[in-house]
Amino acid sequence: MDINSVYLAPGLYFFSYFYYLSVSHGLGNKATFLQLRRFLPCAIVAVLPIMMGQVPLTAPYLSTSLLTGFLWITTYPLLYFITYRKSSTDFGFHFDPVFGMYIIGWMMSLKLLVISLNLLPNVFMPVLATVEFLIFMIPFAQWVYYYLYRTCVTEDGMMMIQETHYNEIIEYFKSFSVGFNIITFALVAGLYALFIWANLEYTSVMLALWQIIFLAGLSLVLGIYLWKKRKGVFIRTGIVELYFDIKEYFEITMLYQTNMKERIKDLEVTPSVPEFKEPSTIILVIGESASRDYMSAFTDYEHETTPWLSAKKQDSHFILYPNSYSSIPHTVSSLERALTEFNQYNDKQFYTSCSIIDIAHKAGYTTHWYSNQGHLGCADTPVTLVANTSGTAKWTKQNLNEVQYDEMLLEYLDEIDPTKNNFVVVHLKGNHFNFINRYPQSFAKFSEPGKYDLINNYIDSIAYTDYILQKIWEYGKEKLNMQAMLYFSDHATIPDKRRSPDFGGFGTVRIPMFTYFSDNYIEKYPETYQALLDNKNKYFTNDLAYELVCGILNIKSNHYDETNSLASPLYKYTRDMLKTNLGQRSLSEDVD
Repeated sequence: MDINSVYLAPGLYFFSYFYYLSVSHGLGNKATFLQLRRFLPCAIVAVLPIMMGQVPLTAPYLSTSLLTGFLWITTYPLLYFITYRKSSTDFGFHFDPVFGMYIIGWMMSLKLLVISLNLLPNVFMPVLATVEFLIFMIPFAQWVYYYLYRTCVTEDGMMMIQETHYNEIIEYFKSFSVGFNIITFALVAGLYALFIWANLEYTSVMLALWQIIFLAGLSLVLGIYLWKKRKGVFIRTGIVELYFDIKEYFEITMLYQTNMKERIKDLEVTPSVPEFKEPSTIILVIGESASRDYMSAFTDYEHETTPWLSAKKQDSHFILYPNSYSSIPHTVSSLERALTEFNQYNDKQFYTSCSIIDIAHKAGYTTHWYSNQGHLGCADTPVTLVANTSGTAKWTKQNLNEVQYDEMLLEYLDEIDPTKNNFVVVHLKGNHFNFINRYPQSFAKFSEPGKYDLINNYIDSIAYTDYILQKIWEYGKEKLNMQAMLYFSDHATIPDKRRSPDFGGFGTVRIPMFTYFSDNYIEKYPETYQALLDNKNKYFTNDLAYELVCGILNIKSNHYDETNSLASPLYKYTRDMLKTNLGQRSLSEDVD
């Protein structure tokens, strides 16, 4: 027996316990003493197979198990501690050390059974190495995430991961240099090869019958306890629990569809038919990651990035709102509020709230939704759920590795029947990272075509969005008898700062917003137009866009609070009252 293995159990026990205490906050005495007892059998179980097989600590196939277990013991608790130690006073993740120790015992039990019973070890040891490598990659990936974002995987981060379309994954890797991607691939492939090699570097092991029976029983018990669906250890580790919490969140949003009839049943909207003399169209354009800080129509930016909107700024039919903000710098969390009654300032829930589509239906409009964001299929985010309640809902084809520009959405406008009253939502890809892929390279004005340059690529995407908005406006005005058009972005971004799922400062929430109204609209609804003129410099967060749309539609409803609407003289909010980052930051803090 390797004498060092005798010290492994107490070493593993004391390290795991004191490490757990050091990266936790606000533990009570009960939790402290509970883990003091709980970690002891974990450490014993981890080391027993090693001692039975008299495996030296220098054995390569042991080293991969120890490395995997060590990463699980340390990674999520440490990264969570680093991220939240200044803002949270109560957290601890004892199941991560438990899983880390048990995974050592489980993997070593299986390996020793394969070796001692000579169960095709040249086949099954690589199989076990592959399983072990996949388990190892979960904490390893968290370190990569931390390297990129300087934060652990948060709720917003996990939401972003679960929503991410495969095309966005490809774009993300394209944002790095070819050399970086080659090194990353080589590193992962090299680690996998190392795991395979280490687990083929074994020597014969002689076990007594009782030891074989014991290890077989231990591997069976651990296998069940580690991996069972309910109350298994794996499912209760920090990162996995977070994954399923977010998955459950998305499942809850599915209630939006099942609750639709209940919502609509008591929804009252008047008038039930648009009051324009001729069939008319209202268009809502939702931008993506557009920052007014880089738009010359809103700021004294050094370049003319929005030539069309800058020119229209002088047109009385257009109103720009320079103090508009997003409720959070995250697409789904922002839009599930912007599109429904659900906002930062009430206690409603998304899946029980009426949406702008519900209102438009009841107000007598034929509804259309055209999106370049990609349909997430079974993920069904809240945005998709709202979109799918439209009479027509279409997404551009997200073919693998094929860039779809927003101008493709213009083709859908030909499908709209101008003899009907239409409410149209156009959801742009806008200025979403990777910026260089948001516009045809022939459109490049500030960057060199094909050259990766964050700031210049971003302002080129801003200019391209300005062009798309112009085309939508021209089409609506010329062919659809458009009475009103509203544009706002889901959130903003800081283009030279790597995208993060967490709040990255007010630069990530300063969004552009403007409205256009026809002569006919202004004549028909002068009070609404005047209210918007009077309120144009007031502060606004886009989770109140639902009420703004209701105001533009000029409806009355039991699901419409006029005091929340920028289109009403009753609009009640001031800068000091408004929040962002889902109520965690006041707009009055934005002093840049």
